[in-house]
Amino acid sequence: MLGQFRKFSSSIYAKILMGIVVIPFVFWGMGSNFMGGNKNVIVVIDKEKYSVQSFFKYMQKFISLNQRIESNEIDKFFSNFIREKLMEKEVEHFDLKLSDKSLSKLIKVQENFKRENKFSRVEYEKFLLKNNSTAAIYEAEF
Repeated sequence: MLGQFRKFSSSIYAKILMGIVVIPFVFWGMGSNFMGGNKNVIVVIDKEKYSVQSFFKYMQKFISLNQRIESNEIDKFFSNFIREKLMEKEVEHFDLKLSDKSLSKLIKVQENFKRENKFSRVEYEKFLLKNNSTAAIYEAEF
């Protein structure tokens, strides 16, 4: 019986059968993994794809790594992520620049960095340490 399988596997009919099985997977199944499909794409804005990893990186700017997040907060983060990406597109389109003074003001109004309703450099540094970042890197991404 094994001999019959070997004989059949070398025939033209076996190759046709194999092609019939493989072609649907290439075009409709696994093909997207090999052809640069939409792997982990969370949103597309102006034909630019944004991954789940970029969304998580965005969230890490505002929360610590071990902080628990509710589902409604994820929705808010996602809306803000999209809003920020749209604003980045407009900034790029109009070639706008952010001054150091404006950046400083934006960081100082973040709730994560306040203690007793005032900006706390200590809270800012703690946040950077928790997220394995530096002020220069965080501010460049801001």
